[in-house]
Amino acid sequence: MLNSLSHSFVEIAQGTLAIWDSKPKAKAQEPTILFIHGHTANKDFFTKQLTSPLFNKYRLIAVDLPGHGKSSPPNNPKETYSFPGYANSVAALVHLMKLENIVVVGWSLGGHVALELTSRLPQLKGLLITGTPPIEISPEGFNQGFKAASPEIAKCFGKGNLTYEEAELFGTLSGYDYSEKTKFIVEAILQTDEGAKTIYPQSILDGVGQNELAIVKEWPHPIAVIAGQEEAAVNNDYIMHKVHFNNLWEDTVHCIAHAGHGVFMEQPDAFNQIMHRFISDIFIPNTCLIRLT
Repeated sequence: MLNSLSHSFVEIAQGTLAIWDSKPKAKAQEPTILFIHGHTANKDFFTKQLTSPLFNKYRLIAVDLPGHGKSSPPNNPKETYSFPGYANSVAALVHLMKLENIVVVGWSLGGHVALELTSRLPQLKGLLITGTPPIEISPEGFNQGFKAASPEIAKCFGKGNLTYEEAELFGTLSGYDYSEKTKFIVEAILQTDEGAKTIYPQSILDGVGQNELAIVKEWPHPIAVIAGQEEAAVNNDYIMHKVHFNNLWEDTVHCIAHAGHGVFMEQPDAFNQIMHRFISDIFIPNTCLIRLT
């Protein structure tokens, strides 16, 4: 399914990152979409975006965050397993690949990492976040931006060595429905490094990271927000009415029906159409500039 993409590994200071790359020989200024997955997920979750013909003219790169998918656990887990730690790893990847013209698509944890990247990557032209409420990094901020899960599910967030049954329960937040088709969600959870499962959640309670409310209020570039109307983890009302964006694309949070936390997987056609409009708004002028210079 991903045969058109090149799978490779990139060495950074913290370890080895696995990536998919649709145009590994592209020039540095090629308009690039960088995909960052959620907690206990991996780059393959974006298959319906990475293989969509809507994005053929762009360079598509999806990365496994440290300790996820095929990427190695980091050399310093405590330093890496947090919003800024993950962002530092992605920024290192971008610098090594010499990418100059980027939009980041971030899901859940990946969206929080994307917000951290705004202060690290001047070549970042826009963000698309989904399943990501911009919050103040604190227990209070977390409770504002996210819905209260059932006690059984809540105890799985931050717990290491999950049983298969616990991984199944935790996976229901991301769309696992106990079918063979969605089994990959559970497999990704079990594959994730145990340090990522425990250290990253604690980092939120410890307040590690920038105030995301300040980021979205001040960052000048467009931020697109896509949500599932049946979101089980994120408080959509909070995003729509409590968060003040400086440059919210189309002045609205785009809600897609019949979808939850993994809206890009559950309703990929609707998601991809909105994403395509957003990417086109950003890159068509830039592409023309590149051709003229």
